[in-house]
Amino acid sequence: MRTTLSSFLAVVLALVLLSATATAEGGDRTGTAGAPQLLIPVGARGIALGSAYSAGISGLNAIYYNPAGLSASRNSAEATFSHMQSFGDMGVDYAAVGAQFQGFGHLALSIKSLSFGDIDLTDERNPDGTGATWSPTFVAIGLTYSRALTDRIRAGVTAHLVSEDLYRVSASAAAFDIGVQYQGLAGMRGLSLGVTLRHLGGNMQYEGPGLARSAEELGSKRDAQLLRIESAGFSMPTSLELSASYTQSFQDLHALTIAGAFENNNFLNDQYRVGVEYGFRNFFFLRGSYNLSGAQYDDAFGDAAYQYGAAFGAGVNFDTGDLEIGVDYAYRDMAVFDGNHVITVNLGF
Repeated sequence: MRTTLSSFLAVVLALVLLSATATAEGGDRTGTAGAPQLLIPVGARGIALGSAYSAGISGLNAIYYNPAGLSASRNSAEATFSHMQSFGDMGVDYAAVGAQFQGFGHLALSIKSLSFGDIDLTDERNPDGTGATWSPTFVAIGLTYSRALTDRIRAGVTAHLVSEDLYRVSASAAAFDIGVQYQGLAGMRGLSLGVTLRHLGGNMQYEGPGLARSAEELGSKRDAQLLRIESAGFSMPTSLELSASYTQSFQDLHALTIAGAFENNNFLNDQYRVGVEYGFRNFFFLRGSYNLSGAQYDDAFGDAAYQYGAAFGAGVNFDTGDLEIGVDYAYRDMAVFDGNHVITVNLGF
């Protein structure tokens, strides 16, 4: 027990040091980081729990919140599909497949894609539109490896390839998530701790023909010159999250989970989260959560600067023996925009 806890604390210390290194020279980076698709949570269960359950979440649903939870899957193979209808016309689609390899660990491949619909194309000479339309493409592809190091400690890492394609410009970069989970702290079977370092990586920088401009020198007889605009680089939205959860079962019929998390960010204010889940016979689930920013303030227009607050959801699981099917729904409230609706289908083999 003592050796296991010491190993966990050593891994946690390493993640904290990595996080400190990533943010040491950043200063106040609020609102300056790029790759926003990395920040969008996926999976109706995790969203309904307010992203607070990274200490105990398992299977493919754990990839975004804590990749260590992938090795806690009860299935030899899994697949999950999720769609979020966000504000405006923006949609977030997510799919992942994973499998257990005996003696090696768990592997999973995931892809997250954002759709924005058609946008009117404008330029300096046509601020009201040129008559053409375009649509951005934001994609994040992840490869996750997770393994149970002991009967209580799990660890995992996800490597992301992030790609953004706008009108005639694009950018790409790599980012990494690292997580650990510790089960059964102080001999309590239902008490779990989790640490996740998210989106550790280098800078992204836009390139492409869209950054070229034709310019003429006033009073000169020279022909127009082609100038290239040098875009500024932007960093990954690195964050460190500490989480804890406790699950208590009653007569093998009811289960109650309480989870909480604190996330330190280098791109926005710190966040505090709490979530609750009730389960009946591992068949029907009710979930709720609340998020709070560490610096709750209004913007220049008097609107809430932090958009997300309460989230709610429900889910059902069907176990047919050879196939386990789960369907989850979540609703996440927003202070100004319309709330987010999320539907997720999970398959376990």
